Amino acid sequence: MSHVKCIAGQVFVGPIGGAEEEEGSVTVRLQDVAAAAGVSTATASKALNGRGDVSETVRRKITKVAEEMSYAPRPRSRPGSSHPRLTMVFDHFSSPYAVAILNGAIHAAKRAGVDLVTTCIEGESVGHDVMSMAWLRDLVKDGVAGLIVVTTSLDDATVRWCRRNALPLIAVDPASPNREHVVSIGSTNWQGGKQATDHLIGLGHRRIGMACGPGDSVPAGERLQGFRSAMQLAGLAVDESLVAGDGFTPEVGRVAALRMLHSEDPPTAIFAVSDDVALGVLRAAEELGIGVPGRLSVIGFDDTSAASWMSPPLTTVRQPLGSMGQVAVERVLALAGDSERFAHPFQLETRLVVRESTAAPA
Repeated sequence: MSHVKCIAGQVFVGPIGGAEEEEGSVTVRLQDVAAAAGVSTATASKALNGRGDVSETVRRKITKVAEEMSYAPRPRSRPGSSHPRLTMVFDHFSSPYAVAILNGAIHAAKRAGVDLVTTCIEGESVGHDVMSMAWLRDLVKDGVAGLIVVTTSLDDATVRWCRRNALPLIAVDPASPNREHVVSIGSTNWQGGKQATDHLIGLGHRRIGMACGPGDSVPAGERLQGFRSAMQLAGLAVDESLVAGDGFTPEVGRVAALRMLHSEDPPTAIFAVSDDVALGVLRAAEELGIGVPGRLSVIGFDDTSAASWMSPPLTTVRQPLGSMGQVAVERVLALAGDSERFAHPFQLETRLVVRESTAAPA
């Protein structure tokens, strides 16, 4: 029987109770850390487990040595259940995008009979330190079978640490590129960006703006490249003054659209990097008294549940968000069973969904 349970800002999905895991391949022992730090094994244990009878100076020294040696504690035994446990980390949890990803992950976890705990980096309390080395060590100590990160930056040291300590890692829509290999789950972002732009070009638009995402975001960059490719293949120049924005929020879309629409030669259409950004574009058009799609066509990306309720209903590129969450759970479990499986990135197909926010230019 699976359940959903919220504890201290986390969502727990799966059979209530602990999970007994196979031990990860930990190559560095606590005794090794203690010897390198010049302390007793007991002192090292107290420091790494947050005991209060160790000075802060000694604790910092031992923690630094443990991180340098890629030490991870042995998993705790969790009697009473043989269900694996997964942890899923969101950069933030304030958009329909995140809800759709989580919904797919929940269904996959229920089908697989695994426990799923989710947490969020944005707004974390002091000392919580999600994705810190200490937090990762606790995951291994607790016998977590795998880690899924959603739109979250991963540094190469974290990727290496997870690999060395046999903690399977999956990135959904990674926030930035990595030199270290990470198994990623996403959609055909380049193709989706091209589909969106081709749709606007097919309607007769020639001055097309792009409301962009963060500069280091992998999916945002791929969508921008799809936009540029479609324009180039159509023989249209990209006016760089109509390429603006650096985030995935409605306010980013609003500011970017106001900048474009106040220009001497404004666009007749704007492709927004996400539905949330498109919402901000629609707000900017409303503020300026510009009718959509009469004077401005707007197209988004994601096809979240909010898209069809916008005014007007949003034309967008659908990426299968629920399936992305589902596949992430399935793939991290496969990696937990065999680290050599599914080592390549996985992309799901996008498709154009035409609604009422796009039309031929006036």
